[in-house]
Order: sequence, then structure tokens, then C-alpha cells
Amino acid sequence: MQDNSLINEILLKVIRGEELSSVESSNLQEWLTDAEKRRLLDDLRDTDYLREKLKEAAEVDVAGAKDLFFQRLAIGERNSIKRQWQWKLFRDVATKAAAVLVLAAASFFWFYNRKQGGDTVTKGKAQQAEIIIANDVAPGQTKASLTLANGKTVVLDSTVVGQVAQEGGIVVVNTRRGLTYQKNSDEQNDVLYNTLSTKNGETYSAVLADGSKVWLNTGASIRYPVTFTGSERKVEITGEVYFEVAHDESKPFFVHTTTAQGEGMDVQVLGTHFNIRAYQDEAGIKTTLLEGSVKLIQNNKETLLKPGQQAQVNNGNIKVIGDVNAEAVIAWKNGFFHFDHASITEVMRELQKWYNIEAVYAGAKPTAPIIGDINRNLMLSEVAKMLELSADLHLRIEGKKLIVQ
Repeated sequence: MQDNSLINEILLKVIRGEELSSVESSNLQEWLTDAEKRRLLDDLRDTDYLREKLKEAAEVDVAGAKDLFFQRLAIGERNSIKRQWQWKLFRDVATKAAAVLVLAAASFFWFYNRKQGGDTVTKGKAQQAEIIIANDVAPGQTKASLTLANGKTVVLDSTVVGQVAQEGGIVVVNTRRGLTYQKNSDEQNDVLYNTLSTKNGETYSAVLADGSKVWLNTGASIRYPVTFTGSERKVEITGEVYFEVAHDESKPFFVHTTTAQGEGMDVQVLGTHFNIRAYQDEAGIKTTLLEGSVKLIQNNKETLLKPGQQAQVNNGNIKVIGDVNAEAVIAWKNGFFHFDHASITEVMRELQKWYNIEAVYAGAKPTAPIIGDINRNLMLSEVAKMLELSADLHLRIEGKKLIVQ
């Protein structure tokens, strides 16, 4: 099956008006050589088209739909539908990958329209809308806590811009893009450590003293020296963190984390892009490599990873999986939930972390797999609506609880 995740990310950047890299621009031009694909991009940039998709979404009878379109369509393939579609939603989209893309684009349009104070596209049920708003939950935000070497804690967000601390000869500066460390003098100090951490419903990024970039997902932390001395660079993490490590062959980069069973694991890096997911409430640790090479070290065992591979560490065992959709793994960093045949438990786990809510099951858990990409900047009610459209789910918000009926 064809993997469309890379081009989908590029198309969504085009829709959001973001700048493309030279490689992305080249990939886009190659993709646009097909006339049908050019028409799809034109549709995705047409606000009237996206508005119509959302109107159709509001008209779908979720409860009465049994054969869901996400389960009917395979990535990159055209499948025949034996019976007449009950679904109006995305009726003109031929592939599941394209349907997911339209869903993500429409959700972005919906979110942007709300921010600009425009009309919502689901008018007609004023009383129901008031109930949803009254019980709604806002998405996570760009926010974190920085614990300095002296134990003082500084709360960070994108509005707190400028110097927030000085650690020895290093100035700690917060910008709209995240935290940075800048050398201010040649003052020599003992090694000073900072810890950057996010709670549920928070995410943040930082550039370390060596130029390495890190992104923290919700409920994560990273402990690191304000400046790297000696023959190696070493940090410690919990939760989920994405790394783009600055190359320095003379100083290998190490990431230390611990499994839920208390077993330590190190990832040795020279210069690479990779993601580590190590939540204590989840079994094992997942390390996914996007670029370069890394070496996992646990219990005197060493395992090398190649790009596109994922190592899963659990109970002292390391299992390597090849041909992983690495871009899907870091969808959270790019502002999306990515569900690929996910169970309801996996979906609710992500929503609980990002919206800082509790998932409650009223009856047996639904068993149908859930597929799709959804913008993480949406209100919880909007995400719930999207999920109801893509799976046989009935969701209700009560305060800080999401009820799965």
C-alpha cells in the first residue's frame, strides 16, 4: 500500500500557509504532475469546499451508519463499494488517505473560522450547541515549567518573552518559539542542571546549549545541563520527547529514560532525528528513528536502528519493527492526532493527556478500530464530533469527563 503521510503533511502546510522546505517544494511539484491531484489541492484551498464538507459532516446520521467510510477505504487504493453509500461526507474523495486529508483540512478551517469569530457551519440546533459549549474543554496549550539549578520554578508560555534566568555564564531566554540557552560569559561553574516539564494539556520546545532541539509532548520532562562539558552530552527524559540532535562526533549524545518496571535504557546518538515515548502509565518504551542512526543500550545489550525503524523495549526485551510510518509517530509534534487502526483505549489515552480529562466508559468498550488525523487545536466537542464521524461511537462531555456510550 502507498504511504501518503508525507505528502499529506506537505499539503496541510500549504493549506495553513506555512513555508515549505526545498525538499518539500520539490515533492509537492512532483505530486502535482497528476491532474486529479491538482484538482484535490484546489479543493483543499477552497474555503467554500471545506465549508460544504463540514455542513455534510453535521448532517451525517452517525448512529445509523454501520459500514463506516474509513473502514471501507485503504490508503492509496480505490475500493469498490458494493452497496450505495449512506454517507454524504467526502463522497467525492476516492481514497482513505485523501478522506483523512480533507477531514484534517476541514477541521483546520473550522478551528480557524472559530478563532476569527466567523459563523460556525452547524447552525440550526441552537439549544444543542449551547449545551456543547457549556460542557466543552479547550485543547492543550504551549506551556511548561522550568526548574532551575537552585530549585526555583519558572512558568513558561509563548507570551513570556525575554530573559527568564541566568545560570552561571549562560542566559536562559524564552522566545515565541520556545526556550533557548545563550552563552553570556566565560564564567566557569560546576555543572548546573535545568529541568523542563509539561503537565497534561501542555507542550513546549527548547534549543539546548549545543544547538540540539527538543519538543516535549504533554506530560513529559527533560533534565539537562545548561552547558555541555566533558566528552559526552547526556540528558534524561520522561514521557514523549522528539529530538533533532546537533551533530558533534567528538561528543556523543545520550538520552536516558526508565521503563515502567524501573529498568534503565540509554539511546546513543551522533546526529539524528528521533522520537522517544516513555510514559510510566504505558507498557515499555518506543524509540522511532526518522534520520541518522541511534544505538539502544539496555542490560549490556546494544541494538542499532535505521531510519524508519522503531524499537520497543519491554520487560528487558528489545523488539525492532521495520517500515514504521515515522511521520505518523510525530504527528503530535505537527499538531495532529494520528489514529491508524487505534483501539478506543489508545484514542482515549491521547485525549486524556491532551485535554486533561477523564475517559469514562458507560458499558462495554467499542471494538471498532479508529482511523484518521484530527487537528489537536480543536475544542474537545469538535474532536468528539470527528470521532463520531469516523467510528461507531457516541460521546458525551460532562465537565472534565468524556463519556463513551
